[in-house]
Amino acid sequence: MKCISGTSFSSHVIGKVVTAVAAFILCSCFTIKSSAQTASAILRNIEAEQTRTREPVSEVIPANRAKQMDGGILNLDSALIAALRETKFGEARASENDRSSAPTSAPADASDSDAEKSKSKIEPKDPPNSNQPLPDHTLDQYLREGRKEGSFDWDGAFRQSMLFLGIQHAFRLATEEGTRAELKGPFFNDYFRALRSLRGWGDGDPFLVNYIGHPMMGSVTGFIQIQNDPKGVKEDVSLKKSYWRSRLKAFSWSFAYSTQFELGLFGEAGIGNIGIRPYGKSKHPMGYVDIVVTPVVGTGWLVGEDVIDRYLIRPLENKVSNRTMKLVIRGFLNPTRSFANMIRGKWPWYRDNRN
Repeated sequence: MKCISGTSFSSHVIGKVVTAVAAFILCSCFTIKSSAQTASAILRNIEAEQTRTREPVSEVIPANRAKQMDGGILNLDSALIAALRETKFGEARASENDRSSAPTSAPADASDSDAEKSKSKIEPKDPPNSNQPLPDHTLDQYLREGRKEGSFDWDGAFRQSMLFLGIQHAFRLATEEGTRAELKGPFFNDYFRALRSLRGWGDGDPFLVNYIGHPMMGSVTGFIQIQNDPKGVKEDVSLKKSYWRSRLKAFSWSFAYSTQFELGLFGEAGIGNIGIRPYGKSKHPMGYVDIVVTPVVGTGWLVGEDVIDRYLIRPLENKVSNRTMKLVIRGFLNPTRSFANMIRGKWPWYRDNRN
């Protein structure tokens, strides 16, 4: 026996105590090692499960619900494992939230990109800059004006012809008592009676009226057509086809005007009813003389003034230094051209082919 601090122990008892202490120490070591291995294995299984499903575990075993087992060390192991799992699952939830927020932003980005694509399809690739100057349409305007200048001015020719017609009727009403007397009565009945009286050549007018006045009237209407024709207005008398073609157009306009003046509703048959009653030496004052002489002899008068203008007036202009005399020569030697100039609002001595 041995005595320790006054207490005696046998060797057999001491051996049992040493054995128990050693066993306790070994058991604790093996238990801690197995607990660590078990915890690491559980964590690996959790990671594998999260990787496979990408879904967080719905329930986490908290530390206070660790399974009670035999021995305090095992309870400690279970609590440690539960705490580790809870920590790991918390990190897993945070990562899953990040991943879940990423897809929501991705469709937004995709929708934005789709909107940009659709917008690029609708909108032009290079939208015009508001600061850029507007396109210049001056050339288009010049082309339109050029086409207008190169074509016959129907509006101008019609207005000038109507003005000349008004001047003629005003002169008739002022100088012819029979014209004023026939303004009374039914208009259309008297008009058709006048047309039915058309026959023969003569109409009872004197030579000066039929063969001087009416040709001048035809020449004026011919010049009205010429001065509204950009091509014919600058033609000088010659043997060229272009000159005679333009004067043939003037003859056509003069013929249409003369026919209307004699037989139209706004002519002598309609206003004054010329032909209903005998006049002068003719029992039928509605004859063909005016219808034929006015455009035919009138066009000859027009060509005669072209000849005078080129071969007489121009040489005189070169010889005469006085400007007033030049203007008088132009006006009086081309009377029907001068009258047509005034009808279109120009000076009588105006010329389109020279100053």
